[in-house]
Amino acid sequence: MYNQTKTPRKPDTKSHEGGASYKLDPKLELLSILATGFGNQFYERLSDRETRLDNLVKEISKKDPTFVAKALVYTRSVTGQRSATHFGSNSLTPYLSGNALGKRFFSKRNKKSNTGGIIYRLDDMLEIFSCYKHFNPGKPMPNSMKRGFKMALEEADSYELAKYQGKNKNTSLIDIVNLVHPTPKPEMQETFRLLMEGKLKQHNTVENKNTSSGIEISKKVKEGKITKEEAKTELKEKKEENYAELILEGKIGYLALLRNLRNLLKNSDNNEVIDAACKFLTNKKRVRKSLVFPHQIDLALEMMLLEGADVPTKVKKSLDTAYNLAIPNLTELFPYGKTAVVYDSSGSMTFQSANINGKRSPKAPLKKAALMAATLGKGVDAEIFHFASTCRKVDYNPLDSINTISNLCRSKAGEVGIGTNFDSVFNKLNGRFDRVFIITDLQGDRLLEKWKYGNTHIYSIDLCGYGSTVFKPGEKVYQLFGYSSETYELIKRVEVDPKALLKDVESIVI
Repeated sequence: MYNQTKTPRKPDTKSHEGGASYKLDPKLELLSILATGFGNQFYERLSDRETRLDNLVKEISKKDPTFVAKALVYTRSVTGQRSATHFGSNSLTPYLSGNALGKRFFSKRNKKSNTGGIIYRLDDMLEIFSCYKHFNPGKPMPNSMKRGFKMALEEADSYELAKYQGKNKNTSLIDIVNLVHPTPKPEMQETFRLLMEGKLKQHNTVENKNTSSGIEISKKVKEGKITKEEAKTELKEKKEENYAELILEGKIGYLALLRNLRNLLKNSDNNEVIDAACKFLTNKKRVRKSLVFPHQIDLALEMMLLEGADVPTKVKKSLDTAYNLAIPNLTELFPYGKTAVVYDSSGSMTFQSANINGKRSPKAPLKKAALMAATLGKGVDAEIFHFASTCRKVDYNPLDSINTISNLCRSKAGEVGIGTNFDSVFNKLNGRFDRVFIITDLQGDRLLEKWKYGNTHIYSIDLCGYGSTVFKPGEKVYQLFGYSSETYELIKRVEVDPKALLKDVESIVI
């Protein structure tokens, strides 16, 4: 009577293609939305996604608001998502009233001790409060938010206050200061005075220095001191000096260098500066600290090539090295067995989602899937397949660069139809692999029966976060969400501990 037979779980929802599916546990569904972010998806509008996230936060917070708080902080500080965490923070706010968690949650994240709240950068305050005002017009800032923001401002340094002023935003840092009334430390009082008077200048950034140079040179032209042609030459030289100073002295941010790489190559013929930039890009500590996504590095090179830039070979090699540094070393990830990586090339994966501002994203799910497939394929010497209506192997050269393999994978879209037939994957693989990665949006037209994959380890990597799966939850099905370097860290551990993701979230200290 004590060792009773377990009741098999039955499908309890339908996919967007109408097939039977399993609904994710609420906590996993919450993580799936946060990790995959906001925007209009192929099967889901932004407004529907917001509603689903709001409902999930409320459902879980009634019993466990601490988990929701940790999930938001984890997603913002570890995987780098912003808009979804700002929205989720507002949904959580009513459940923070009257307890100590609220103040801590809205405080500043200490990157050295890895403790603290949702404010990873000071402009997170501007976005969170703007979101609050949008959904709560006329209501005052909640006390928990006010106390947390006050702490964040009091702990900020001059560089942060100058960089994230938000002068051209509807909600600026001055607005936040006026609402929460921080008490600056004695050494910061002058900085706050300049901030409130609109005189606090940003320093040591490419944009600021180049803007200042442009203004200075334009003034010379107006005064007749130099011609327009001379101004072009002088501005080019001045920009080169600015890049040289910031790069050689290590004052530029990693993402700022990626964004400005095209301009650096355009304005500098100095090999010393370009060599320093390459060294900067391939600094392992800087890569990890920046939270840069591997596909952001790939995109930086792609955009330069699309614009016809003459990219030196050493820069291409540095970006390729940087990409590999943005993910953990995968060569010893699986010491035994055969691995297959299968990415979804169906029609819904080629859809370019629109972000919250309505602009089309250049990063369709297929692009992320192809990049991840190439990374895993090369990193663990895996066979690569793609599927839609049917499944087919992708023959690639493991000696090629990640970019080359990724582009090959993307080019296969449409070759095997536009449907989403998960059965075709396991009919093709035929039990030949110890583990299989499925990189997909998990929206099929029928349920995938357990016998199809048997005892194979299944890594289900959900790139869209629709809240359901065709895989019957089990001890050898591992659910991962979104695309960041942390995904690869989790891959290392889930075979040993299937609940690694949930444990990582629970371990967050606020």
